[in-house]
Amino acid sequence: MDPDVVVVGLGYTGLPMAVAAARHGLTVVGVDHSPARVAELVAVRPGAGRTTVPENELASLLTGPLSVRTGSVPAAKVHLLCVPSRDLLSAVDLVSAVARKGDLVIVQSTCPPGMVDEVVLPRITADVHVAHSPVRINPGKEPVVDVPRVVASPSPEGLAAAIRFLRSVGQAVVPVGSIRVAELTKVFENTFRLVNISLANELATVCDRSNVDVREVLAAAGTKPYGYLRHEPGPGAGGDCVPVCAEFFAAAARRHGFAASTVEAAIAVNDSMPTSIARRLTCNGRVLVAGVAYKPGVGDVRRSAAVRILDELRARTEVSYHDPHVPRLALPDGTVLYSQPVRPGRADMVLLVTKHEDMDVTGFEAPVVDCSAGSIVEDRHG
Repeated sequence: MDPDVVVVGLGYTGLPMAVAAARHGLTVVGVDHSPARVAELVAVRPGAGRTTVPENELASLLTGPLSVRTGSVPAAKVHLLCVPSRDLLSAVDLVSAVARKGDLVIVQSTCPPGMVDEVVLPRITADVHVAHSPVRINPGKEPVVDVPRVVASPSPEGLAAAIRFLRSVGQAVVPVGSIRVAELTKVFENTFRLVNISLANELATVCDRSNVDVREVLAAAGTKPYGYLRHEPGPGAGGDCVPVCAEFFAAAARRHGFAASTVEAAIAVNDSMPTSIARRLTCNGRVLVAGVAYKPGVGDVRRSAAVRILDELRARTEVSYHDPHVPRLALPDGTVLYSQPVRPGRADMVLLVTKHEDMDVTGFEAPVVDCSAGSIVEDRHG
């Protein structure tokens, strides 16, 4: 018997949807291209829920309405595509091969403006309802907050079907008038974050050179009850969403014949942060980078500023890392490193980049330089 729902992609956004559908009594098959990811889920290994799904609930559902696998995509009334945009067309082709008249395909991937209309829709039969509803989720934050879902479809029937399904699995929805509105909403939300993080990083640099505590400035600015939304400086925004959306925004502007100057400047600031930090660091001995994930509370190293800092430092000194969420790290040149246990004598300096709450680096017994706020603002001994 066919499942009610098939979820393609079981990462930070796909797994929560698979669990939500199963939690609401639907039979669900999750499909992921990675055998290692599927094995991790089947065994419910620590971290399998990727901070967005309680692992005790995952284990319970896997004995009932939820199954996961790699390989072929089965037929179902609803298919959710939860893969990075670079993998979206492959997922569309897999689903299109089994989709039937009246089925619903919801694209949850964050897409460049125009991708769904111009690339995805022509690859799917006209008899299938297609909707776009990009996921809003903040991995690493507990508990995961339910955020309303923007949703659009080229047809009233498709929109009604998507709204019905999303509400049936506990999602609040915000219908919009076109798929491009939905695409641009997600792209703008994350571009807004990147622009403001980059601005906060420029503030941190000005404060550093003015001998002013940036945290005090941010706290004081936050007392204004209107016109201000606090963003924190850092070593550079990473992950597969915020910086990518800003690039989508800038590319969309260029496509229409103009430059998104503010966004392009923010991208340049963000991209320069890891190199700036690495070049300002003075150490003649071994450096250990503490925290290599792109943000606290996750094991995701995609576009991580910490990895770029580590890679820059390798050219001039011996470098290792410690991260309880990232046991193994593959560098751009293929070199593989492993997280080092907290023991004295591991390093002559600890560079704190990503502050996981459950990470204690004092046992290294080396000077700790904190650059997690985007500047080298603290030099202490563990």
